Amino acid sequence: MPRITVDIDSTASSTIRKPGDGASGCLSSGGWPVGHGRVSDTLDADGLALDALVLMPEPALAGATVPAWPLGVLHRVGAEPAPVAPVLLCVAEDPSFIDLVDTDDLPRWHAEGDAWAAVLARLQRQAASEVTDCGTRAEAEHLISDAHHAYERLTGCLE
Repeated sequence: MPRITVDIDSTASSTIRKPGDGASGCLSSGGWPVGHGRVSDTLDADGLALDALVLMPEPALAGATVPAWPLGVLHRVGAEPAPVAPVLLCVAEDPSFIDLVDTDDLPRWHAEGDAWAAVLARLQRQAASEVTDCGTRAEAEHLISDAHHAYERLTGCLE
C-alpha cells in the first residue's frame, strides 16, 4: 500500500465513525474529522494535483501535511450528468484506522460514498454531487501511480 502525503486546505466534522468508538478527535457531529486537500507530486487529467479527503484522528489546520494511506476513490457526477474529477478517499496514518483498509470496510464505519460527498460539499461550499460509485483501494493506487507519472513527465523528474 503506497504512503502519500496530502496538503490540507480545510477540515470539517463528519458522520464517519464506528458504532461506540468514542471518536476522541471528533468535532461537533459525533464523527471523525475529515480534511480536504491535494496529493503532493501528482497531476490529474486537468493538470491539477489529485483531490483527496483524509479521515483523521484530530482536525488539521490549513497548510498542514498529513501522511495517509489510500482507501478508495469517490466517483460522482455534478449538476449536469457529466462525471467530475474523482476524489481519493484516504485515512491518516494512525492506529485508530488500522481496520479501515478498503472500500469493503466503509459500511462498518458508516462511511459510504454519500457520507464522504456530504463532507466534501461542506468543505467546497457547494451543492453535494451525486455519488455514482466508490472505487477500491487498488483503483486508488492505480490513479495515484498514473498521476505521479504525469507529474514526473511534466517536471522532467523521471525515475
